[in-house]
Amino acid sequence: MTTTAVESADAVGAVNPHYLEHLVASAAAHQVEVTEDIISGSGVKLLAKGTQVDGCIHERLLAHKLSRPLEDCLGMADGVSSEQIAAAAEQLMDKHPLLRALASHERALPVEQSLAKLKLSGPVRSLLTVYADQPGGRLSHAVGVALIAKALGRRLLPGDVDAHRVLGLAGLLHDVGELYLAPAVLSREGPLTAEKWRHIVSHPVIGQRVLAGMEGAGPQLAELVLCHHERLDGFGYPRGLAGRDFSLSAQILASAEWLMGLVDAGSLPITQSSVASKLIPGEFSEQIFGALRQAARDCEGPDHVLDQDRGLADALPRALRVAELLARFRSSRAQLRARAIGASPDLRSLLDLCLQRMLQLQSAFSSAGLDADHPEALVQELVAEEGEVHLEVLALLREFHWRMKELERELQLRSAALSESDRLMVADLIAAVKDGALA
Repeated sequence: MTTTAVESADAVGAVNPHYLEHLVASAAAHQVEVTEDIISGSGVKLLAKGTQVDGCIHERLLAHKLSRPLEDCLGMADGVSSEQIAAAAEQLMDKHPLLRALASHERALPVEQSLAKLKLSGPVRSLLTVYADQPGGRLSHAVGVALIAKALGRRLLPGDVDAHRVLGLAGLLHDVGELYLAPAVLSREGPLTAEKWRHIVSHPVIGQRVLAGMEGAGPQLAELVLCHHERLDGFGYPRGLAGRDFSLSAQILASAEWLMGLVDAGSLPITQSSVASKLIPGEFSEQIFGALRQAARDCEGPDHVLDQDRGLADALPRALRVAELLARFRSSRAQLRARAIGASPDLRSLLDLCLQRMLQLQSAFSSAGLDADHPEALVQELVAEEGEVHLEVLALLREFHWRMKELERELQLRSAALSESDRLMVADLIAAVKDGALA
């Protein structure tokens, strides 16, 4: 992660220009009001309490450092409402039976009502509203993560009402750090470069720093937000937590974000999550996966509608790519191990992580009975297959494709802190698997 993305978001007293642009845009549709005098670091009153926020504040605020965060001094009378949150939760459960099954609880208040009862402070409501105003159904995504997190919290932390509340709020706010990144970084147009990725992975850190001192949020919630892309096996970001360092509450939020990502992608959430847990075991605890499996068994509706023809059309190029990548990995594995022996401790740790992940992927294809050396035959089998086996194989190919992209990005990201010679070694490693043998 580059420090510039984080520093530009929360340098002491500075107003982040990207957040301010989003705020001004939201002010055109909502009544945004200054709830506390906004004072510069030198003691000058810039905006008085009660001032309506509009485009005129832009240059004035950017020209000064503030005595307290801008986000803490704002309120919206017509921001995201409890009714909107409840309606979004109900719509998601109507569309995705897995979410309704997961949220079902015989003794607790219905989850959509429970989410609607969450108390949103003025600053929290304002921040959530600015986030919800972004394109791409962001409120639905946030409510989905909150719904899943709260549902898993009820199952895995029974009776801990305060933990359930914090998980719900953290779900709603988990991605607000994205508001502080340049829109070009978040754009899906063009390739996701290593430079873009280094900025994107800073958003949990930014979110944590924004929320830690905010009324209605606080350190406990902010810590969960910081962890929402971590993984139990140490392969997450931004800190690479592993084992006991990754608490159950943090795992719940991270797994909620992961599962909602599958839902948002229009994949088969039950099938895809099952395949992912088999392909890369150990990303979350058995408690998490056990709760998801139970919800899947309780789910009476279909997993999702899959475009079978499109799936099969995508299968051959994906299968060919899998075959090529695994063949190159097998041919270069011995050389990679040899290079790791004499490497620096940090590089050796990174190489070991890469080898471990590639061995997991290779093992998953072998245990699934897929002959990656003959991808054309695999696709012919797919055409002949029907039902769950067919869908699982398609899901496995998709998951492998995603995991290889993930591995490349992680290697590029984590190598940024290494010496120049070690970075060149990592570049060789990536090229060996993607394009050919090690030089």
